[in-house]
Amino acid sequence: MMAAPYIILAAGGTGGHMMPAEAVADVLQEAGYDVSLITDKRGEAIGNVMTDIDRTVLNAASHMGGGPIGKLKSLLSILGSTLSVRRSFKKRRPTVVVGFGGYPSLPAVLAARSLSIPYILHEQNAVLGRVNRFMAKHAHVIALSMENTSLIPAGVPTVVTGNPIRKLISKLANIAYAVPFGNGEIRIFVLGGSQGARILSDVIPAAIAGLSDDLQDRLDVLHQARPEDVERVCKAYDDANVKAEVKSYFDDVGAILLRTQLVIARSGASTLSELAAMGRPAILVPLAIAADDHQTANAKIVEEARGGWIYSEQEFTAEALRARLQKMLEDMGDLRNGSDGMRTIAKLNAAEDLSALIINLCDEESTGP
Repeated sequence: MMAAPYIILAAGGTGGHMMPAEAVADVLQEAGYDVSLITDKRGEAIGNVMTDIDRTVLNAASHMGGGPIGKLKSLLSILGSTLSVRRSFKKRRPTVVVGFGGYPSLPAVLAARSLSIPYILHEQNAVLGRVNRFMAKHAHVIALSMENTSLIPAGVPTVVTGNPIRKLISKLANIAYAVPFGNGEIRIFVLGGSQGARILSDVIPAAIAGLSDDLQDRLDVLHQARPEDVERVCKAYDDANVKAEVKSYFDDVGAILLRTQLVIARSGASTLSELAAMGRPAILVPLAIAADDHQTANAKIVEEARGGWIYSEQEFTAEALRARLQKMLEDMGDLRNGSDGMRTIAKLNAAEDLSALIINLCDEESTGP
């Protein structure tokens, strides 16, 4: 009896890379494939993600920042990690390697290319990331999350699969968006990405403090903040007499979104994919320093679908947000329309579609030319 194909998933750095990898791992494991993860220390530190999968944790680091010395250290760490992965691949050769972008995926994909192991790349954002651009030329295919993704090198084969979402979220995707009856409770969920976001913690409590008393009395705010901001954000909501729960991490996002009327968030790809799947309208504040401004590109797709509203970091002030919230929470019509718009860009079968690409490549490799 032949052993199951051995598939390496290479992801790390942020939840935006790890979440789609987890969704694909679930599908592949259920189909009987042998799956391992290659990640970095940041990916390893993200809780409740692929905890039951064999993994290798690398010391690879990004070249961003740190000046010439930092870049040299980064290059050496990536080179050392690549050689280490290459040795492990020689001991047990993977059938296929799948890179989910970001620097933690680079050593695995470089090692695969050096050993003529076929690899697939997945891009979560509306702009092809730097590592995926660098490795695109010899990829079997690049799986895209969004139509019209920019900066794809000429001649590289692509297919739009969507961005895989976690099984928990996909199970909740068909539950209707609900607005409160009469003077019922209104839930706002603030998400700043896996590391939180200071600007959201600075602006949102101040904006909510300026709302009319009747709206403040109806609010239930769940706010993800950086650990160092939790205490001051709690105090800001307490001072405004607004019901709020502030934490550095929420591990039950699906259950929270189920009862949420409005999300205020960064515009990372995984966040938007989950909001689209559940039809949750959002006010989006793209991270200004994101590589190639990809978060703005992501947010514009949502805006074009009328699923959300974009504020640049410069535009995102307490007064501007207060005016927007006062209007939309009084009427709710914009939020209902936003929910419908979000659902138009959802790709609920993304994990299955990307897994099918991987399985087809495994089949090709097992049958040979």
